[in-house]
Amino acid sequence: MPDSTHPSKPGKKLSCMEMLQLILDGDASPEQQQEFTTHMDECMPCYKTYHLETALKMLIKSKCNGHGAPPHLIEKIKAQISQNTPH
Repeated sequence: MPDSTHPSKPGKKLSCMEMLQLILDGDASPEQQQEFTTHMDECMPCYKTYHLETALKMLIKSKCNGHGAPPHLIEKIKAQISQNTPH
């Protein structure tokens, strides 16, 4: 994974999933975006996850009439993902 740090947490190295979330949310810096793009060229799990997450985000947005998912739905999905993801 690229050696990027979160803007609000200087010095803390981001995991692939943290970096992916920043990119999907539009919060990654141009440098972080470039680092992750380079990383995806060499990491098939990150490549697949990025494309899956992007497709899901577009699907949810289209089903919510272009307004994005309601906040309560986002939290429910995140909670279910956390329960099903090994740490």
